Amino acid sequence: MISKSFAIKSLAIAGLCVTTGLGGCATDSGKTDGVAFNVPTPTEQYPLQAQTLTKTVNLRINPNGLSTNQRTALDQMAAGASWKGGEPVDIEIITSPDPAAIAAGQEVGDYLVAHDVSATSLSQGSEPSQPGDIVTLNIVTYRARTYACGQAWENLAATRNNAPYQNYGCAVSSNLAAQIADPRDLQTPRTATSIDMGRRSAVLEKYRKGEVTSSAKDDEANGKISDAIK
Repeated sequence: MISKSFAIKSLAIAGLCVTTGLGGCATDSGKTDGVAFNVPTPTEQYPLQAQTLTKTVNLRINPNGLSTNQRTALDQMAAGASWKGGEPVDIEIITSPDPAAIAAGQEVGDYLVAHDVSATSLSQGSEPSQPGDIVTLNIVTYRARTYACGQAWENLAATRNNAPYQNYGCAVSSNLAAQIADPRDLQTPRTATSIDMGRRSAVLEKYRKGEVTSSAKDDEANGKISDAIK
């Protein structure tokens, strides 16, 4: 039989552990009473990430504009970065601060835009260390990271530590990565489109008058099951 004094002492010790936090009662193995804490979640084990690869191309500035070889190189670059069918690509144009070099960089950017490269994928800057007769293009390609799942297995019934098993979340993150059209969305969200102030004012005006704010019904959009076959 447990004595009353022993029970009171046990409760006091338990209360001390609660007030001092888990760290005061935890062992070096990172467990409290045999249960793991601060373990990574599945999305932390296999996070969705965008991987980048940067390729650098240097173009020498010609007094007469872009040469035939330079146009060919830019055509190949545009084919890979085209918004029509290319991959998610960012192109950074670097020139020296010299006005002639900056103008040459703008010519390169205009050429790429004319060949279906989105202007939002292009950026231009100048650096003092950049040679005055060279336009440098840094082509950054992106891909969503996938994981090699199922390389090792463990006993899934061993749940005494309440920790996720090694492969938990791997397949889900890899499948999501394979479906992402533009991995750049994993780095930063896209810029929101501008608000249609005229449409907004019209809707608010109808709302204040108690009128219906939805668009008028389009009779041409009505669907009907064909009665040709009965």
